[in-house]
Amino acid sequence: MQAPDVEQRTVRSFDGTPIAYQVCGEGPAVVLSNGLGGTFSAWRHQYALLGRRYRIISWDYRGLFRSGRPARLDTLAIAHQTRDLEAILAQEGVERAVFMGWSMGVQFNFEYYRRHAEQFAGLVVLNGVAGHPFNTAFGIPMMESLLPLLIGLLKHGSTVVSTGTRLAARWDGLVPLLQRMGMVASTLDTDVFHDLALEYADLDFEAYGETLLQLGQHDAADLLHRVHVPTLVIAGTRDLFTPVKTAQKMVQMLPDATLQVVEGGTHYVAVEFPREVNEQIRAYLKRIAWGNIA
Repeated sequence: MQAPDVEQRTVRSFDGTPIAYQVCGEGPAVVLSNGLGGTFSAWRHQYALLGRRYRIISWDYRGLFRSGRPARLDTLAIAHQTRDLEAILAQEGVERAVFMGWSMGVQFNFEYYRRHAEQFAGLVVLNGVAGHPFNTAFGIPMMESLLPLLIGLLKHGSTVVSTGTRLAARWDGLVPLLQRMGMVASTLDTDVFHDLALEYADLDFEAYGETLLQLGQHDAADLLHRVHVPTLVIAGTRDLFTPVKTAQKMVQMLPDATLQVVEGGTHYVAVEFPREVNEQIRAYLKRIAWGNIA
């Protein structure tokens, strides 16, 4: 499936950093909050579901892809990044939306809810946690201590990492290797994955590494019991980054949440089992009466 046809726009955020964002369609607003290292292109199956009946808005996190690198890297913290979306929605005149988040986008949306609960008509959680993702990644003890060290090496060796990533992204054996390692499912949409891998290879890995460190330190679990909007949580049984048990704990804390588990899904369930994921999103949007979805 090809990447969706969107209009690329730019807004200046609170500190002057140019933030690139994408707009598509007309109707009730749906905000797509990306995973770290992904763009709007990763949501192409969800764009196909929503069609032109919704005003779909996504954006590139500061320092990544088409967005500018901020003068201060400490503004890559989630609390600062929420101000980028504030600027986007203000420029677009969006007062209320359904927010869908994938991986990092899940943490982002919870933090954005802390500041703008009144803007949420609904919330969809895909393969994500409320905070401290390193604590549960891979189910390995002390991973929360090990990952920051590895990320530090990534930041300081960004040139080497970029070159190696670019070579890997063009290697035909990458997807089969990841499938053998259990990182992605055999049903993966390889067109989506290859497009994302090529974009990922050109990242500013210093900014990427700092964003990942900030993500690891962020925690919005304290507000879960105050998220008073219907919430759909989708998890995969083979997700090594955000295991099902973390999704189950979130659902227990959220006042109005439904958990849907996709058998065999990894951290990329939306591009591995798009039909199943879209059916859950379709049913959810109908339940909360957001738009006129077919």
